Amino acid sequence: MVRSRLDFAPSTLQNWLNLDRMPKVNTALKLLKHAIGLLTRHPLVTARVIAPAVVLMAGVGVLMALFAPEMLLISTSNLEIGGSAIRLLPVALLTVFILSYALMAILWHRHTLSAGHAPEPMTAQLLLGYLWRVAVLAMIQLAVSLVLVMPLLMAEQSANADAPSIYSILLTTFATQLVLVWLSLRLSLILPAAALGRPISLKHSWEQTLGLSRPLWGVAAILAVTNTVLSGLVTLFGPLGPGGALALELPLYVIEGLLIFSVLTTLYAQLIQKNTRA
Repeated sequence: MVRSRLDFAPSTLQNWLNLDRMPKVNTALKLLKHAIGLLTRHPLVTARVIAPAVVLMAGVGVLMALFAPEMLLISTSNLEIGGSAIRLLPVALLTVFILSYALMAILWHRHTLSAGHAPEPMTAQLLLGYLWRVAVLAMIQLAVSLVLVMPLLMAEQSANADAPSIYSILLTTFATQLVLVWLSLRLSLILPAAALGRPISLKHSWEQTLGLSRPLWGVAAILAVTNTVLSGLVTLFGPLGPGGALALELPLYVIEGLLIFSVLTTLYAQLIQKNTRA
């Protein structure tokens, strides 16, 4: 078998995820510890693996800052774009950014999971298969978030006619993210599977994660708290220009994304890959 350029010496992350040596991650802390270990055990390897996607994301971010700065600003008052021809540029840039983010996930999954099974060749069909699964998960999360947020907003408005306090906003945000992250962890094993070219169904992912349902609530709580705190810190900086928003938020997107991808890698390796390898 020909080794990919992303396969490194046995002392790298491949050994860390060796299924024969991998400890059973049956608690939230063990799962997160192993996921963080994937990122920090060999940081230079991590950077090398995701470098193509991060460079592409950064390039798109710079183009946004130069030609569509409204996309990087927090204020919704800046979202108006005049002229139908000009609207095409932000849409194109956003599309490329999503593609680069998906590419980062695919590269990371293929690298960290290739010790158990050599992944299928990287093709346009594999990338499209990954993207449409991301779209399905996004639609599920959107539907669930609407079901969760609307009653919370109505209850807040009936209890207090004034604008909601920052505490109620943070609580609502945390509660919503807690459920959405937990649901995502239960369903998202379809993503590392698709990245390897071995797709599974949403039902299969749900069934395989049933035994870890309770620990995944703990993982979801920690991830939701982390995201809420980071969002709060970004808000404390006040209005940022396009360059400042890019410099502050892009690293956060990359770090948060890699942590979630590593959690999914760990779950996939323990729950699915060990039962299907030849």
